[in-house]
Amino acid sequence: MHTPPLISIVIPSYNQAKYIAYNLDSILAQTYSNFEVIFIDDGSKDNTAEILKSYTEKDSRIKYFYQNNSERAVARSHGISKANGKYICLVDSDDTWLPHKLETQLAVMENDPEIILCYAPVNRIDPENKPLKNAARQQKGYSGLIYKNLLMRNFIPSVTPMIRASVVKNIGEQVTDFIPYEDWDFWLRLSRCGKFHHIKEALGNYRLHPQQSVKNVKASRIEEVTIKVLDANTQEFLLELDRTVTKRASSSLRRTNGRSVKATIKEAYSLAYLRIAYWYLIAGDSKMAQEKLKISLSKNTLRFIDPRFTVLWFCSYLSSFNKELVTKFLGGFH
Repeated sequence: MHTPPLISIVIPSYNQAKYIAYNLDSILAQTYSNFEVIFIDDGSKDNTAEILKSYTEKDSRIKYFYQNNSERAVARSHGISKANGKYICLVDSDDTWLPHKLETQLAVMENDPEIILCYAPVNRIDPENKPLKNAARQQKGYSGLIYKNLLMRNFIPSVTPMIRASVVKNIGEQVTDFIPYEDWDFWLRLSRCGKFHHIKEALGNYRLHPQQSVKNVKASRIEEVTIKVLDANTQEFLLELDRTVTKRASSSLRRTNGRSVKATIKEAYSLAYLRIAYWYLIAGDSKMAQEKLKISLSKNTLRFIDPRFTVLWFCSYLSSFNKELVTKFLGGFH
């Protein structure tokens, strides 16, 4: 008798043939095996289809679907709609998992029905799978009702989330207009529905390579999308969230660490403009970076004592004399 999969793994992919074998091999090497893989080829023009054919022929758990190029958010939503498991895992085709990833997360989810999503830190690797220096921001996380924390920044690596299918299928599709930050909006919407859990040990590998989507996005687009995501989510926050929020969540969000809701939102925008200034400096536009730093300061006048603000402000002036030096220096923090 066929056992239905407990876990559905959704993989969107576009022209990542170079890394697909690493990705799928890491999944097939999992210590937990009752899963299905839903691979969505988003109109790739390389030999993705050929590679997947070899995998589907040797392992019936892997299912291949082709669609015309429609962007990653649509591919993920397409995959989620085909998922049969109690839990859904999302991972991009250029990233990999550690062998005990599924087993570790499944134990957490099965032990506490209130947890709707669990996630873990990631290690960084280069195109040849060699380890790179890890980023502190990809190691930290929060557990519980973390909506207010997520407003400040997206700290959930796209490599490691495991989500209850009963929840994820009720919150709507990922939004193409929010690319490359469609996942941030997705986590924010999910976080209004229940508890998240942060596992402190790394369970995945996040690959840095020249074709990554965020590396090829203009600073102006990053600004546009960042503000769109905050606008879309804070409007509901100001109304004490929508009807999907539990009473417990609503109560906890009325005041956040002593801040009023409005103060919390202002801080979220202040931090957002700090990040936006960073991207303008990476792009070599010091004038726009300074404008965004001023907006950040206007949202929180104490921002001037934030070391990140000080560094970016200094870099915005140094950039006028040596853009290459500033870009190289700041690029090391991504």
